[in-house]
Amino acid sequence: MFRAGTRFLAAALLCSLVGVAGAADFPDRAITVVTPFPAGGATDALTRVLTEEMSKTLGQSMIVENRAGAATTIGASHAARATPDGYTILLATNSTLVTNRFLFKSLPYDPDAFEPIGMIGIGPMILLSAKKHDFKSVEDVVAQARKAPDTLSIASFGAGTSSHLAAEYFQQLADIKLLHVPFKGSTQALPQVVNGDVDLFFDMVSTGMPQVNADKVDVLAITSKNRLSTLPDLPTLDEEGYAGFDITAWFTLVAPPGTPATVTATLNKALKAALNNESVRERMLTMGIAPADGTPDALESQIKTEIPIIGALVERANIVVQ
Repeated sequence: MFRAGTRFLAAALLCSLVGVAGAADFPDRAITVVTPFPAGGATDALTRVLTEEMSKTLGQSMIVENRAGAATTIGASHAARATPDGYTILLATNSTLVTNRFLFKSLPYDPDAFEPIGMIGIGPMILLSAKKHDFKSVEDVVAQARKAPDTLSIASFGAGTSSHLAAEYFQQLADIKLLHVPFKGSTQALPQVVNGDVDLFFDMVSTGMPQVNADKVDVLAITSKNRLSTLPDLPTLDEEGYAGFDITAWFTLVAPPGTPATVTATLNKALKAALNNESVRERMLTMGIAPADGTPDALESQIKTEIPIIGALVERANIVVQ
């Protein structure tokens, strides 16, 4: 997926520009990790948990830089244009590496050109509803949506993001029509559900559950095929009658095209060390994110598996990003 013949020539040229000595000394200064979502959201929190631990292995600080918007393309294109020396890397998601290729006629970056560092983890989302409705179940939502199509609104992290895909898949399986309201991330969307301006929202566990526990929103179901160990009483949408519903968000680290293999190997070593740290794993599970093994192969496999599935979903939903 990430290895095309023409890219080897480009990588060789770029590596020569970076210099063997520079790669051998890596890292000798701070590393910037671009996250394509706003500060305060689930992806931002995950990035900070990881970088705090990775910096200990690398012996250098890691700076989180939030570049949100446009279905992660703003942050991704910035990282793709960075000097391929390992000092700017990207916290990418399935939107970045899979979904966007089906949403845009042309992208400001090549999703197949990034150098893989390693898979971080996979997290389901939870279906939240505004308290004003007092929905007790998913079927309450469906009944209301069928009674008055296009009157219930549903927020997302942005057009084409995992949150949006979950909303579209839910509508397809339930045969209902909801009004999509895209935001730049959970930190913008969730307050609108809390105050009742938006009715529904597929949010990450780490940002949504605190509002549930504070009795500011209701939670109805989870988007993974199996229940989450930290939320054992919350039913899955599959259990609620929507067979096969399994839409999750996943997270990975990648580097700009042409980053030397020795550099990505150093970063991978630090990532694996972080993911093997018990405190990091516990914090990720609390966020509702199952830690992955940190390998590039796991990322490769995830991308290959999802491309045909997400491509078909986007086509059926006729999702278009202007």
